[in-house]
Formats: sequence, structure tokens, C-alpha cells
Amino acid sequence: MKPEVKTNKQDKTKKNTNKNIKKTVKKRPQKKKKNMQRRKRIITVISLIIILLSILVLILFSGLFNIKKITVINNSKITTEEIIKNSTLAVGNNMFKTLNTTIRENIKKNPYIEDVKITKKLDGEIILDIKERTPTYMLQRENDYVYINNQGYILEISQTPLDLPIIRGNKTQELTPGGRLEVDDLKKLDTVIQIMEAAKSNGINEIITTIDISDGNNFILEIPNENKTVQFGDGTDINVKILWIVALVEKEKGIAGEIVLNVPDIKKVYFREKV
Repeated sequence: MKPEVKTNKQDKTKKNTNKNIKKTVKKRPQKKKKNMQRRKRIITVISLIIILLSILVLILFSGLFNIKKITVINNSKITTEEIIKNSTLAVGNNMFKTLNTTIRENIKKNPYIEDVKITKKLDGEIILDIKERTPTYMLQRENDYVYINNQGYILEISQTPLDLPIIRGNKTQELTPGGRLEVDDLKKLDTVIQIMEAAKSNGINEIITTIDISDGNNFILEIPNENKTVQFGDGTDINVKILWIVALVEKEKGIAGEIVLNVPDIKKVYFREKV
């Protein structure tokens, strides 16, 4: 009988087989370990979800978080009762049942409300800190007045005039409380504000009752207690023009006429007496 002779090819095949067996043996415990880690993560996530849901149920349905008091601060124009009504909050309801965003949107439906800060306290009190808009000008229409603020928001329409400067010649057609002036009127309003601030600095803002903004290149100011109108021109050299108004009102006191500032050379302004 001839002895069995192993070839190099057989040796290599056997070695490779042994390596594959070792790799398979190593992979099995590693795969098992990974599966166990995955299960642990899933169990942890499920546990956290259950805990969070339990806390949510406790917050929403437990009497511990019911509203015991609603406090409104820094409101002057809008009554506390109206703000609370608009908020839809009520004593006895759960304070976390309504989102702050919803409460804020409900309250801000009133055009006079610019913003509201909401604080929910653990003792059951909700504090509504109100920031109101203030009317600073009026748009005059045929039968009523439109109250607006410095940002051009339309606050109210009334037949009762306030002690505020009147703006005429606006182009905005849709004048609804809660709305805002169109872009062209907003730009003109910005110029009006600058004019009135300069007038206030020089003590004559209260005598200017009306500003016509029909022509953006020539604002017309009315000073009825001096029987004068002012062709102000555009929004350039505002402070210098206001000084001219102060000087000419004093110089031509009691004389009805027109102060003309709408000239190419600001040094050549003049007063034109009414005939």
C-alpha cells in the first residue's frame, strides 16, 4: 500500500476551512451581543415613551395644574375682562391644555394688542403681560376717522375724533381694524413722523393739526390757529424747515397766509399773505 501524500493544494484548502470555522464561531457571539444591545435600546425607548405619556396624562388630567387665577397687567385701553375672554382661558381649566401660541394669537386678534407675554406659575396663576398699540394719527374720511399708530396699523374706526394730527390724502383703500397701510403710505407716514418729531423738539407740534400726504414731494401742513398753511416740500432738510416755520409764524403772527418751503434753495423760503 502506498503512503498517502498530501499536496500543497490540500493543505491550503484545509487551512482555509479552519479559518472560516473560526470566523463563524467569532461572528456568532458578536451578532448575539449586538441583538441584545438592540433589544435593550428598544426597551429603553419604550420605557421613556411610557414615562413621558404618563407625565403628559398627569399634566393634562390632574387637578394639580388647574388654573386658579388669571392676572392681566400693563393694559390700559383694553379691559382685563375682554383680554381674558379673548384668551379663552378660564379658572378651573388645565393651564397646559391650551398652547401659549394659541393664547397669544387669540388675544392679538384685538388690533390694539401688539404682543403678550404669558407666564404660567406652578401655584395655578397665569400672568398675561400686555403690550398695547397707541393711536398717534387719524385718517379722515367722509363720515368717520381711522385711528392708526406709528407703524401704520389700523386700530379703530370711529365717528369721534381724538386729539391727534389728521393725515389726509392716503392711497390705501382697504381700511379695516387689524390691517395696515400700504407700502407707499407707510413711507409717507415715516416722513410725517420725522416732521412731527422735529416740530415737537421745537415746541410747535401741537399747532400742526393736519398733514396732507397726497403729493410725496410736497407735504402740506395746516396751522389753523395761526391761519396758515405750509408747503413743506419732501422729506429733506426737515429740521431746517421746522426752524423756518417757527421763525415765520412768529414774524407773521396773526396774518393769514402760506409759508412756502417747497423751493429749490432752502435759504429762499418765503411767506405769501392771503389776499
